[in-house]
This record gives sequence, C-alpha cells and structure tokens, in this order.
Amino acid sequence: MTSTGSGVVAALAEAGGKLVEVVAGPGGPEVCLRRRDADGPHLRAPLHSVLTASTGRPWRIEPARPGSVRVRQANPPGRTAVLAAPTGVATGAAGGVVVVTAGIGPLSARLELTFTPDGLLAVTTTWRNDSDREITDVAVGLLLPIPCADAHVTMPGVLYNGNPSSDPDRRVPRIDRGGYVCEEHRLPIPAVNAAWDGRYVSLFAHPTARRAQDGTVAYDSLGVVRSPNGLTAAAMSGVIMFDGEPDVCYVSKAEVADRPIGYRDLAPGETISTRHTLDWGSVEPRGFGFRTLVHTAPRLYQETGARPLPLTEIIRLKTTAMDARWAGTGYLAYQGTRHRRPRSYLYGWTGQCMKLARCDALLGLDCDEPERVERARRAADFYVEGSATPVRGVRSGRYLLDDGTWEMFRKDGAEFVSSRAHGETIADLAELALQFREAGLEVPPAWEEAVEDAAALFWHTRLPEGVVPLGWTPEGTPVTRLVSAAGAACVQAMLGAYRLSGERVWLLRAEEVLSRYHRLHAATFERPFAHATLDASGEDKEAGMYYFQAAFDLYRLTGREVYAEWAEAAAAWLLTFVYVWSPEFDAGSTFERRGFKACGWPSVSVQNHHLDVFFPTSELMEFGLATGRPGYAERAETILHAMGQGVCTEPGDWGFETPGEQGEGFFQTNWQRKGEANTWNPSWVIALPLYHALRIRKVS
Repeated sequence: MTSTGSGVVAALAEAGGKLVEVVAGPGGPEVCLRRRDADGPHLRAPLHSVLTASTGRPWRIEPARPGSVRVRQANPPGRTAVLAAPTGVATGAAGGVVVVTAGIGPLSARLELTFTPDGLLAVTTTWRNDSDREITDVAVGLLLPIPCADAHVTMPGVLYNGNPSSDPDRRVPRIDRGGYVCEEHRLPIPAVNAAWDGRYVSLFAHPTARRAQDGTVAYDSLGVVRSPNGLTAAAMSGVIMFDGEPDVCYVSKAEVADRPIGYRDLAPGETISTRHTLDWGSVEPRGFGFRTLVHTAPRLYQETGARPLPLTEIIRLKTTAMDARWAGTGYLAYQGTRHRRPRSYLYGWTGQCMKLARCDALLGLDCDEPERVERARRAADFYVEGSATPVRGVRSGRYLLDDGTWEMFRKDGAEFVSSRAHGETIADLAELALQFREAGLEVPPAWEEAVEDAAALFWHTRLPEGVVPLGWTPEGTPVTRLVSAAGAACVQAMLGAYRLSGERVWLLRAEEVLSRYHRLHAATFERPFAHATLDASGEDKEAGMYYFQAAFDLYRLTGREVYAEWAEAAAAWLLTFVYVWSPEFDAGSTFERRGFKACGWPSVSVQNHHLDVFFPTSELMEFGLATGRPGYAERAETILHAMGQGVCTEPGDWGFETPGEQGEGFFQTNWQRKGEANTWNPSWVIALPLYHALRIRKVS
C-alpha cells in the first residue's frame, strides 16, 4: 500500500490547524479528525461504520460492507493522487477533496469531504439505488462514533447532558435508554455536539424541506444512538427514535406516539443526498461544548428573521392589550373567563402582574402620563397590602377578584410559594420602587419592607447546598430538598434590597448565593439550569434566564469581569434555545399561509417543545452593549422583532378580539399542533414583549 508516511493514505488540511486523515486500519480504511495542536485524534472510525442504510421497517443501523470501501483524493491543481490498486485507497498531499465510496445492500454511497474557506469540514453524502427495482422504506444516514461512552452531549433545545434534572418518571428526550433521534425542525440549532476530555466534535445539518404532492413537508433527522459499543451521533434521512425505539415521536408533554416518518422509496437510479458540516477542537470544561455550537452557527445560518412590526407598533399594540387587562387594582391574568379560569391577578410566572405595573410606570414616566404611574402605584400597593401571610416574607401569588380572596400556588395538591414566581415578583417590586425613587416620586416604606422581608426569607431558608429552595410551604419551610435553579430570581430580589437600602450585606449575600448556583450548574454545566417552569420538571431556559440576569446585575453593580463571564456563559446556553433558521410548514397550515418564520424565536424546555416569548431580550441587548460583545445585542434585536409575529393587529386576527393579544404557544415541530398557534394568552404574553420593547426603545 502506498502511503504519505505514518500510515496516512489521504489527507485534508486547513489553515486553522484541523486535519482529516484517512489511514489504513485492520478492517479497511479509517478516518481521523485531528488538530495539529492536540495529541491523538478527536475521532477515529472505520469508514465503513460512518455510513448506514437499511430497508424495511423498523429502521436499523446497518453499516457499509467493510470490503466495499474505496477512497480517492482529488487534489488542488498541480498535485496528483497515487492510487493504491489493491485496496482502492489513494494517497496525496493535503488539500482538495477526499471521496469515499461504499456499498450498503442494494445501495451505493458516495461521501465527499472538503474544508470550507472558514475551516469547517463540508460533508456531502449521496446514496443511489443501483438495483433494477424500486427499493421501499429506505433509511440512510451518516454516523459519527463518539470515542467516549459518557460524553457530554448537547442537542439544542431538547437534550443537555442527558437531561439529568428531568423527572425520571416523565418521558422526555434521553440517550441513556437507547438513544434519541428527532426531526431537524425540532432543533433551534440543527446540530449535535459531543464533548469529552477537553475535546469536542459538532455535527451540523443544513435542513432542506421535502414537499410532497399533498403539500406536506418533511425534513431529515439528527440524534444520538447508544449501543453496547458506546455513543454514536446520527444524521439520518428523516427517521426518528425515542428511548431507543424506532418510529416513536415525542408529541406532547411527557407523551410519545408511534409515528413511522422519514422512510423513503427509491426507484432504480434514484438518489438521496444530504449535506452536513463538521467542526472539532478543544473545550474545557467539557460541559461548555454548547458554546461552540452558538459561536459556529452564525457562520452556517445567515437568516435574519422576520420583522413584521416596527418597535413603535409592538409597544402600541401590547399597551392596548395591557390596558384591556387593567381591573382597578391590578391586571387580569387571563382574558375574561374564556379558558374557564376565574378572574384573577397572578404574580410571577405566567401572570407577571408586577411586571405589567413596571410597564405602566415606564410608559407613564417616559410619556408624561401620570395616570399610568398612579396605576402602577395602585397595583403595587394592592399586592403589598393584600398578599402578606402570617409568616414574614411569605406571600400569596394569586388574587381571585370575584371571591375577594388571596391564594397560593399548588403543587401535588398542596399549597406552596414558588421561589421562581416569588423571586421575580419581589425583584420587580424593587425595580418599581427604584423607578419611582429615580423619578423623584415617593416610595412607600411598605414596599421596601416587603422587599427586605422576602430577601430575608430567601437567605435564611437556603438549602444545605447554599441555594434557595424550589418553594416554601405556607409555614415558610422548604417544600422540597430538591436542588434546582428555580430560585435564581431570588438573587435579583436580594440585589433589589441592596439597591433600595444601601446595606452592603445584601450585596454580599447575593454574591454568595449566585456563587452557589454557579458551582452547582454553570461552572461545568454537568447539571444545567432546571425546574423554573412550573408546569414542567426538567431543564428549561427560564431557569437560566434568572441566573443570567443576576450575573449581569452583579457585573453592573461591582464591575467585576468574572460576573460578565458568568453571564456570557448563561447567555450562550440560553441561545441554544433560539432558532437560527426557519422550517417550512405544511400547505394550508396557519404558519404556511401567514409566512411564519421561527428564526429568532426561543423554544421552552426539554419537556415543552414549542416556541414562546419568555426570554431576557432587553437584558441580552444591554449585556452585549455594556460589555463590548455586540453579537449578543444583534441577536436580541432579531429576537424582539421575530416575536412580533402572531400579535393580533385587529379584531379577529390570530383568533383574538383585542389588539396586542398573542398566543402563548407557537408549534414549529411535531409537538401538539405543528404549524399552528394556540389562543392561550396569560398576561405574561403581554408583559414580557412590552417590557423588553420599552427598554430597548430607551437603549436605542
């Protein structure tokens, strides 16, 4: 066998230090992904094992025949390749294209590898029916065997290191039970990242819609399969898997269903072609592999997102919706009783009554509308005076207007106070008080007392791990010993106590608690942020939101760069939930008719696979501008304007009668109702977009 040295029989190189080498192996040619600055390969695998094709149902992993693999290298002008006739392996100087061919059953496969100008490896794969008959139920794919059985795997929006915080009794994507392969349109960044021992490999898809004659749309699939031999990243032709079971789809909250999708029929001579990109390098700790996805994605996906409404119109419409929710002492959590909910005010989480008061105050102070400032004052007074309980710092989170009574949230049939909801409400109350103080308005002492009492509860009831509990019983004791990031919002409340009182002890306590969250979740991301979404039980973006905001607040208050670094890591993690591309939708669906684009929209959690507007958009923009990281500010602008889709602009629009209303869920994938939006409109769908639009208007 002819060789270029050290057993290398074909090679590609790029200026940044990446190398692709084909080497002779005991079972035939093997591919190695290397870097010049690292010892040993990032990935090494027999070439026959990186291609799979099966026919019939259910689909299976069936690698190419080892003896069928052939390799040749097309070199840059002026260089020639030397063919090794006995094995079909070519040698040649680094550069150009490496072409691999192989046989898999009745199909032939052709794999082309070449570096792009920016140092990423482009992988084009084509399967062809070489027989003289139609082949049905074909499933083909590209496989990357991961050289570490317990690698940290990220699939944006759906899988974070195996989702270790997810309730084991709920069905959510996992890979420890055989694997998970899903549709590309389920992934905000259509990629899989695996990281281990200071190294990472990322596999990116380039989604291309296949539209059938009936107008339905299909995409290829991505995932990770676990076998006795370890983990394998899989880029398939559309077939799916859940818990190692082929043809099973995750269709709703903790629910799966049989759904044999993605199978293809090939006539004689017909082909299936796919295009992917590989990236690899160093990362430490391994849990930061997701950051490489976020940083690489803009080089691959250049979509800018929709901009259906100018900023001023978003503010006008959302203000109209907010005004329609005003009920004299607060803002209705739901529009009337259309969803069979009693008329109520809801504080934090899906209600955001105090956030709406801040919006009224911002509008009133900026536009010289004193009646809005007075509304904000009345809403805050009503909450502070009415929600208190016999236990200092513990407050009810809901007020029933028609009954005239306050009540707490419920968990497992019992009353409890959510640390996430209580923390964000108290943080908003503190910010409202600071708004008033900065405007020269009187701040009722009861507001400051409420903030400090709650902050004291948060501090004195910490778990042994040093973080705030998931919530409290009515008696003020932790409702569970479960460690989570749900209470990160309470750090912002402590900072509110510091800014209002000037007592440095609150700053020191906030720093201490955030450092504990950092050690548990963000230092390594082995156990990412989880449990902030009250209707889910696992990893979710809302848990990361409040850690990000608290870290950014501490950076602004202390100037310490370490807090900017913490905030940036959290911001990158949050951006794994944000779509960088826009799937197409079935003909006749609402999204297809209205040209809905997912780019810029965040998904929710590893349990709830839909889009919503809950995101720290304005804080992300301010972070980017304040720290000299303009890319984050640009992403924030894309997100803000993308969320202008689905807003009712006139009666009847998107299923609403009040302009400014908007659904809570937008379904971009095969989860509940793909291509549609719901009309579930709790008041946070008004509060968050309005709040961020008002803040971004000030920044602009």
